[in-house]
Amino acid sequence: MSRIVLSVFFAIYALASTAGPVEDMLRRVLPAKGDAKKFDCRLMKKSSKTAASFTDADNVTSRFTLSCDGKRIRVRGTDNVALAAGANWFLQHYAGVDISWNSPTAKLPDVLPVVAEETHTSSVDYRYYLNFCTHSYSMAFWDWERWQQEIDWMALHGINLPLIITGMECVWRDVLERGYGYQGLDGVNRFVTGSAYYGWFFMNNMTAWGGPQPEMWYASRLELARRIFRRLRDFGMKPVIPGYVGMVPSDFLTYASRDKVGEWTAQDIVNGGMWCSFERPYFVNNTERLKEFAANYYASIDRLFGDVLTTHFYAIDPFHEGGVPRGVTSASASVRAMYDALISYDEKAVWVCQHWQNNPTTTLTHAIPAGRLLILDLHGDDNGDTTCSGNHTTADGKNHRWVWGQVSNFGGNVGLFGRIDRLINCFYSARNTAAENGLCGIGALPEGIENNSMLYDLLYALPWTNVDYTRQTWLQDYVGMRYGVKPGTPEYVTLHSAWQRLLGIYNCPNDRQQGTTESVFLMRPALQPRTVSSWANSTWYWNMDDIRQATREMLSLSDILRNNDNYRYDLVDLTRQALADLGKTILDSIAATEGSRRAAWQERFLDMILDQDRLLATRDEFRLSRWTEAARAIGQTTEEKALYEKNARMLLTTWGDRPQCERGGLHDYANREWSGLLSSFYYPRWKAYFVKGSSAQFNWFDDFEWPFVMGTSPSGYATFLTPAADTVEDAVAVAHELYHKYLQCK
Repeated sequence: MSRIVLSVFFAIYALASTAGPVEDMLRRVLPAKGDAKKFDCRLMKKSSKTAASFTDADNVTSRFTLSCDGKRIRVRGTDNVALAAGANWFLQHYAGVDISWNSPTAKLPDVLPVVAEETHTSSVDYRYYLNFCTHSYSMAFWDWERWQQEIDWMALHGINLPLIITGMECVWRDVLERGYGYQGLDGVNRFVTGSAYYGWFFMNNMTAWGGPQPEMWYASRLELARRIFRRLRDFGMKPVIPGYVGMVPSDFLTYASRDKVGEWTAQDIVNGGMWCSFERPYFVNNTERLKEFAANYYASIDRLFGDVLTTHFYAIDPFHEGGVPRGVTSASASVRAMYDALISYDEKAVWVCQHWQNNPTTTLTHAIPAGRLLILDLHGDDNGDTTCSGNHTTADGKNHRWVWGQVSNFGGNVGLFGRIDRLINCFYSARNTAAENGLCGIGALPEGIENNSMLYDLLYALPWTNVDYTRQTWLQDYVGMRYGVKPGTPEYVTLHSAWQRLLGIYNCPNDRQQGTTESVFLMRPALQPRTVSSWANSTWYWNMDDIRQATREMLSLSDILRNNDNYRYDLVDLTRQALADLGKTILDSIAATEGSRRAAWQERFLDMILDQDRLLATRDEFRLSRWTEAARAIGQTTEEKALYEKNARMLLTTWGDRPQCERGGLHDYANREWSGLLSSFYYPRWKAYFVKGSSAQFNWFDDFEWPFVMGTSPSGYATFLTPAADTVEDAVAVAHELYHKYLQCK
């Protein structure tokens, strides 16, 4: 079935759809008997297209209305995502219910508030979500249950344009086997990476590392991807999927059948170069061969997903983080060939590219007509963008459409962080001049998720506001929605005061800082506090006493809010931050003292690492075991389980082998302040450093880091394990204990 016929079919499907997906979602997120039935959600007549739409005839201005008579909540929306966003607006702003990663289900209050009818219209057409890296740093081992939860979260937050790469490795298998005659998985797996590394495989950065994948993997991911695409279609979300970026296996002509590549020569493909000491894929230099391969690639997408996938959006970044490979005859001709192949496949196609570092260059933006390119601005908050700061004009000076975005998290690192003022002010400023600058969307593009959920609640609320938020008005709303407390009550006043103190750490002034300031507990040991990963560029820019005082205020409410899951999560995360801050102060003291005083500070520092481990073990979200168990659960054999656990451990620590870890600068890039990692990976490094002395020479990779990847203990040092689930301590009790032990007396 052609793309045009499929588009017509799905347009008719969407027009005929009801609120069924929203009703199903509400039953999942509000499982208490009768809660979901209190919502009356129905589609309204569609409005006219907006001027900012691309070539998608189904695109409309999203709008919802809501009201409540105290017994039933009435929501009307232009589409299912608008309906879900309307339901969530009521939950957050009137019912005091915040559906979050740590708390994916909730209960309505016994007495519903009366709400007069109000209407909210999205100020941008597209609410984008996800980064290629998110699929590796957070989603690598998700099953359908976890994906279903995330899609519900997306719908509630009004997201209609998520990046989906799950299962796309199956497309590569299909195009190589069916399109070019590869025999069996050996040749395919010499190209396709392991499960934790697809983010960089699809960005044309690396091949093969972390594999080989067994037959079982391809079958299970194909079915998972099909379920994801079905659910997105039901909601009316348009997934962005990887388009063809010109890459090809280096040994393509060895494994391809002669009758399939009779016209190809060795000169048709060129070496793609290196990325962080990984070998990049080769690049198809002959534009006719490039278009041929692209046609086969898109044919494979139709074969595998044509009956469940509806989209016109394709992520294509052929020269990401490295530029044009040597030997490419004409980058502009290659881009044009990719574009021609894409349009031949889907005449309504939109090329989606990332504005990251110096990309996109005019090589790309001048080759693609206006209305066919969507630029994702990853620098929105760190650059303070109010117009797209990347090259975003066509050859004749017209603006391409763009999405204002924030990354906010790098590597899935744990820590409080944000740039709230820029998030609010820069987006509104861009929106106010959208007609001139080409803005058509807002998006979160984090490398890792499941932390700092406040930023995402804020970002996805901004398009729907009738009165522009300020930092203070957002905080007033957020405290009520996060904890279900009413303004003016003693609990609200205390929580608001705590969050007021947190605004310092959520307003990072350092433009170059990539995400949170990393905990010194996680760094390769040294006497001077420094960043953990190579490109963090972070500083300790906030008032640490504010964090300690906010922790004290949160703890004062433990008798009242101890059964509130959002409170318990935030209490652990805030106490963790206060202890990490103190760790930096103690490391300063270690460097400034000698003899017995230094030894005492060192012992206290080591105790804090293990106590931090205890604290984080009280929450599933902060446990290494959650990550590794999800990885192992995918495997069916002992060998498969070991492969996926190795992927899981490696990504968080060495990232690759010695060349990538050391020469490529990737060691500890995905550091996590998690229980199990603190005790079994970071603690042994610090223990060895203090035992042997700062003047000793250490081979961190061979003696500590690679043994952890392989699941063995570093020689001569005990490995501490995360407590079993049935011995996990109470979060509130441990937070109280550690506050009094370390933080009460400064």
